[in-house]
Amino acid sequence: MTISKDAVGEVVRDVIGEDAVAITDYLYGKERISEFTIAEEVDYEIHTARYILYKMLENNLATFIRRKDRIKGWYICYWTLDLERIARKQRELLDDQISELEDRLENEQGSQFYMCSNTCVRLTFPEAAENNYKCPECGEIMNTQDNSRTVEFLQQRIDELNEEKRNLDLSESENAEKAAVTE
Repeated sequence: MTISKDAVGEVVRDVIGEDAVAITDYLYGKERISEFTIAEEVDYEIHTARYILYKMLENNLATFIRRKDRIKGWYICYWTLDLERIARKQRELLDDQISELEDRLENEQGSQFYMCSNTCVRLTFPEAAENNYKCPECGEIMNTQDNSRTVEFLQQRIDELNEEKRNLDLSESENAEKAAVTE
């Protein structure tokens, strides 16, 4: 399974944060790199690098082996990105995004919303009725909101993410076919 360096960066950014991207960029395509080398190459303090590496381990994005230094006598960890698990995490993140957007789309399509002309707050029908159709922030009368553009945007974004997921499936099946041919 192959996953691009940029895709790895996106997944790690989503799961751990921006600081981890420098480490994944450095580790991409390399195996068993010392935590000290990693820290030095990305210009992080060793404690910061270790914290990020252990967060990656915790989220199954990296693996390590531990070896005892013969000279100093302490243990050193050698790190490798787990590209297969990162690709699975990428799919999980896509599935989660699609699910959240589908829930939101269902809510947008199944509800009526109210707003004042100042757009202070957006209330559902029961909330607006409870406030006598007056904005709880500014006191103006609230009117129904046309959410057709929101519905259209959500549907478009769901379609884009589903297309991205289909492209992942295609690249996975192509890689599986290549692997089968080489065996």
